[in-house]
Amino acid sequence: MDRVFAEGHTAKGFPLIARFVETPPDGAAPTRVAFTVSKRRFKRAVDRNKVKRLMREAWRLNRTEFESTIPKGNQCAVVLIFVGKDLPTSESIQRGMVKLLNRMAQATPTSEA
Repeated sequence: MDRVFAEGHTAKGFPLIARFVETPPDGAAPTRVAFTVSKRRFKRAVDRNKVKRLMREAWRLNRTEFESTIPKGNQCAVVLIFVGKDLPTSESIQRGMVKLLNRMAQATPTSEA
């Protein structure tokens, strides 16, 4: 996790921000993902958990396009951060995730080579 924030790239797709970096393989999955929501913005754990559930579902539905840009044998560590001020709807998270994944695919260092 420290490496993602120290060396990683950033992509934005409101209301989400992603920090990501290529890592040595650790398992069969092409990505390792973490989801975060600020306790400062959402005091109640119920609200934070709802936002994380929406983010996980949006990731599950849209991740294949991004994962196809990662070369075989490599892995990408991703931290998805919710930065909106209000409780989002499923549609707003979906739109943000699609924008974010497109920008991540363009910014992936392995896709530039």
